[in-house]
Amino acid sequence: MSEEIRRRSLTAGVLQGEGKMAVPPLAFIEDGGKSIVSVTYVGDRLCGHPGLVHGGMLATMLDEGLARGCFDALPHKIAVTASLEINYRKPTQANSFLVLRGRTVKVEGRKAWAEGHIETLPAPGEKPVVLVEAKGLFISPNNITWHPSLSRRERNQLRSQRGLTIWLTGLSASGKSTVATALEQHLLHLGLAAYRLDGDNVRFGLNKDLGFSERDRNENIRRIGEVAKLFADAATIAITSFISPYRADRDLARSLHAQAGPGGDDDEPIPFVEVYVDVPLEVAEQRDPKGLYKKARAGEIKDFTGISAPYEEPLNPEITIKTHENTVEECVAQITDWLVAKGYIRKPEAQIKN
Repeated sequence: MSEEIRRRSLTAGVLQGEGKMAVPPLAFIEDGGKSIVSVTYVGDRLCGHPGLVHGGMLATMLDEGLARGCFDALPHKIAVTASLEINYRKPTQANSFLVLRGRTVKVEGRKAWAEGHIETLPAPGEKPVVLVEAKGLFISPNNITWHPSLSRRERNQLRSQRGLTIWLTGLSASGKSTVATALEQHLLHLGLAAYRLDGDNVRFGLNKDLGFSERDRNENIRRIGEVAKLFADAATIAITSFISPYRADRDLARSLHAQAGPGGDDDEPIPFVEVYVDVPLEVAEQRDPKGLYKKARAGEIKDFTGISAPYEEPLNPEITIKTHENTVEECVAQITDWLVAKGYIRKPEAQIKN
């Protein structure tokens, strides 16, 4: 699960942490959505009565567990809860490990019936105690359908190039847009289909409803990740130039590209090439072509990356370029050479047509 989705999730975000679910549940799901077994540690910040886990928390665990256990038995591998019946058998002590066991008992089209319980994790030689029982009906939505299409491999072969995303990230005034523009022109001159998505330009249209708060920045990058994926899926080289300051958001964009294509699990993933435009803050601030750093220092711009908001440097970027040490042409050549070495594009001389 991506960090962005996790932050907005009840079970993966809000209910996890010190004194709650200290670590994510360890789950084992049988192939075909037949059964599930998960182990969870529940702390004392999830209580109703002192020392006793709240019944609503136990109901949530069963709702989540039984649903996830039957997902693979349903058409779209996802479901919503239609009904859930809970039977509390014994008080549940906090600060303890709990075991959830569930099984899918019946499947009819988009509907799956499941039942299960939560029990104690017994010590060696002891028997588990059943604490809560549940049965539920889960329905796969029928208003979302993935329409089959050409596989990525087929598109890439027909267009004689591989779609991919080149994701430039760095501080404001680091040179992202300048390098991205030059790279787009270079790839087009080589006869490759390429399209640049610029951080400023998209805010005139696609993302004109977004501001610069952390939440809006997250949504800005999520949308761009989805759009870049569509370009790359169509066998085009998508070039993005965004500050994209948070690792979680860049990781989300990367994970979107790693998902299976229309051809199924055996279809090739979309390459995601993270390019870190590594420029010291003092250099970017000296450049300051838009005067934004000056305004940020004066307090006229809030949440400005590098000044009043963080920039989380990439930990393992595919490429690192330094525009304060190399020319734009040298940076473009560095990226192009890397793409050739990885086999994502052919050698330039082999692409020039007479």
